[in-house]
Amino acid sequence: MGSRVAGRRYRSCLKPAMIQMHSRPKEQREAIRNLVQLVLTRDMGTFNPDRFKDWIKETDARFRKVGLMLIFEIRSRTVHFTIKEVRTKRTAFNFTASTRVPFDDRDVVMSVEDFTKSG
Repeated sequence: MGSRVAGRRYRSCLKPAMIQMHSRPKEQREAIRNLVQLVLTRDMGTFNPDRFKDWIKETDARFRKVGLMLIFEIRSRTVHFTIKEVRTKRTAFNFTASTRVPFDDRDVVMSVEDFTKSG
């Protein structure tokens, strides 16, 4: 019975997301960890569309310094974050905010220039 428990315990380490995070450079792991911690401790309901847009721009600028980009999508007032590598465009990490924002995706208007620079 002990061997079955041990097999189940380590099976989670075989998931690609776990392996990817451990293989990332320290700066990228720290940037992702800081964002997840910030989103978990911050009440996303305190944002208005303009403040949220400015916060996303600031956060994305910090991510780009370590070779990552931050992408968000608001569905049913829940913010879904995706972090991608700038060079390969592969998804490095994704998660969803635990609190809801009081606005919809269409309320956060990003300019065309921002999308052109990101792409």
